[in-house]
This record gives sequence, structure tokens and C-alpha cells, in this order.
Amino acid sequence: MHHFEGDAWVQWNAKMRDRLINSQATAGHEAGSWYEGFDTGHGPEVAGRLYITSLATMILEVYYRHLPIYGQASVTTEFEE
Repeated sequence: MHHFEGDAWVQWNAKMRDRLINSQATAGHEAGSWYEGFDTGHGPEVAGRLYITSLATMILEVYYRHLPIYGQASVTTEFEE
């Protein structure tokens, strides 16, 4: 979605970012991790908290690790003569 950019990315990111920030565990041995509310579908019931926390971390780090290299602006400006 980050590489896709546009309205779809903006809408998806706003919802996902807010949901992740609001659902991160804040107390006890679970502090800093995710699981509650994400414990069904796509394997988390088997893989558990580590799996969910890994996915949540990757989603939140997209701003810092992945430039939108497939966007129109990067193609237009990089190959101008």
C-alpha cells in the first residue's frame, strides 16, 4: 500500500496506524506488544503475540524504511534530461 500511494494508502494508513497505536499493550510483560483484537485470521491463533507484534512493527516502520520508489514523482524526476 505504501508503494501504491494515493488516497487508498492515506485512508488505509490512517486507520491502521491509529488502530495499532491504540491497541498496543501498555502494562505487564505484554507492554509494547500487540495481540488483543488481532488474534484471529491469517494465523495469529497459532503464531501468537510475537507474530502479531512483528507485523505491527513492520507496518509502523514503513515511513522510515521504504521510500515510495514506484511513484510517478520518483520516475519523472530521476530520469529527466
